[in-house]
Amino acid sequence: MPDTNESASINTPVGVFWSFVSAFLWGTSMVAGRHLTGDDKIDPISLSLVRFAGGGAVMLLFGVASRRELLIREWRDLLRVALLSVFGIVGMSILIFYGMQTSTAINSSMIMQLSPVFIMLLGLFIGEAIHARQVLGILLSLAGCMLVVKVITEKGLAYDWSNARGDLLVLASAACWAVYSVFGKPVVKRVGGFRATMWAMLFGAAFLFVLRLTVSRQQVWPTDNETWLVVAYIAVFPTAVAFFAWYEAMGKIDLSLLNVMQYLTPAVTIFLAWLLLGEEIGALRLLGVAVVIAGVCITSCNPRRIPRRVP
Repeated sequence: MPDTNESASINTPVGVFWSFVSAFLWGTSMVAGRHLTGDDKIDPISLSLVRFAGGGAVMLLFGVASRRELLIREWRDLLRVALLSVFGIVGMSILIFYGMQTSTAINSSMIMQLSPVFIMLLGLFIGEAIHARQVLGILLSLAGCMLVVKVITEKGLAYDWSNARGDLLVLASAACWAVYSVFGKPVVKRVGGFRATMWAMLFGAAFLFVLRLTVSRQQVWPTDNETWLVVAYIAVFPTAVAFFAWYEAMGKIDLSLLNVMQYLTPAVTIFLAWLLLGEEIGALRLLGVAVVIAGVCITSCNPRRIPRRVP
């Protein structure tokens, strides 16, 4: 649950490096997730469980080693983090991994870029105003997303309905992340982003463990070393290391630059999905990526408030 409420005063090469690391690693998670779930190498619940149990454990060990304050002493805040983890960890992760079974890595990455739009709409429930500029940004983002998922094509309106279930599940995942971000903001202000994120991962892993024991759907556990390596990669690098890199970058570069750097995430996904998964790019899809990013920038950027990025 990255928190971007305070700005750094200078930009350093180390800060830019850590910002790039977080953006790159989050981009690889889409491709790795699609590889695992699309080929039925592991089921989405088990993958989510290993990801956040491993990621939470790495953050906990790092926190202990660096002597950070890890306890959330106010029980109400701890309860809020536990509740929010149902959306931001359990719901977000399960939905996106189930979605990737029938969607593509590129579609999933770009649909998740709509999270800032959902965050802005949910802001209405906590008293934040919506302006004409933001409405324009929403419309641009939706138009760009339709180009990416091929609702708008060279031949007019069309859509591959075989991707519909997956795309809708990823859209629901983006909405879950928005709930987590908006309603978790007060908790982050009180306890800090590192603690809130670590405890959300650990609570989420506990809920996922119970869910895995109770859900009767077919469960698939990795049976080969290659699959385990990819699962471990997701748990350590796009989860624990990427969050660590984000927090390191926050203190070393201006948050406006940090947020711009995170738009490298879909670019990384698109390139790797083309290179490793053989997914089609195409001129219209690239145009859609640019339109989505422009729309999100218009929606999120406020001279009085630095926008929050979504991993």
